[in-house]
Amino acid sequence: MKKLITMMLLLALTSFGLNAQNHQFTKFTVASWNIGHFALGKSGDTTLNHAVLDFYQQTYRAYFNELNADILALIEYNPLMVNATDKQPAVVARDAILSNYKEAQVGPKYDYNCNAIFSNGFEVLSTDTVMFTKMVQTRYYLVSTIRMDGDIVKVVSTHLDWNQGENGAPYRAIQIQELIEAFKNDKYVIMCADWNVGKTDEYDAFFKAGYDMANHGYLGDILTYPAGSKLSSYLDNIITKGFAISNVKVINDAMLSDHCLIKADLTKLP
Repeated sequence: MKKLITMMLLLALTSFGLNAQNHQFTKFTVASWNIGHFALGKSGDTTLNHAVLDFYQQTYRAYFNELNADILALIEYNPLMVNATDKQPAVVARDAILSNYKEAQVGPKYDYNCNAIFSNGFEVLSTDTVMFTKMVQTRYYLVSTIRMDGDIVKVVSTHLDWNQGENGAPYRAIQIQELIEAFKNDKYVIMCADWNVGKTDEYDAFFKAGYDMANHGYLGDILTYPAGSKLSSYLDNIITKGFAISNVKVINDAMLSDHCLIKADLTKLP
């Protein structure tokens, strides 16, 4: 009997050891930023031209190099950093300032609404653009399916309606519910966005659905807009399921955008 118990114990320990070896500890950095379509904190299209290109190209490159994010979601992205003129060609932002990322998924541009995901180190299996059913402006979410240590992870970049007219707020609530419903059966989800929430309690719908978040989470409510000295809103957030969040930071640089960037380290849970 003692011999049988000993053998069972050895088998259990061996099985535990194999499982421990198979489980990989995965920690990486995610950043979410409304980059403001290269208008430098102003409304409208990119304000950059060839005369200032060298300066801002180096400025953005230094910014992203220091950021050192493994996954970077950009909201209000502009595929063109500089528009074409009669004498000079357009400058593609991907080539000019984001070539350090091996993977790039860029959604369509509808006025100010353009969502993008840049990443290193993960296999991107597919990317889809999904339109919201209710929206004041033309809005959608970009979702990439990636493989991370054998697990499937959904990474989302999106931009919800703001309190525009009588339908802005109710449509935003519907958009939040559509995101929750879309990924209800997924174990690992990362959502990055300018959520345009009027109040932080709008984030609570994600808590109820089993998500954690960088903003309105462990550190409480963090102001992210407008960038500069007069922060007043909590628009930007990284919302996750299946990950532990740590080392949350906000980068406030009003020279480059009217939004602060928010970043966090994520650790994939078994």
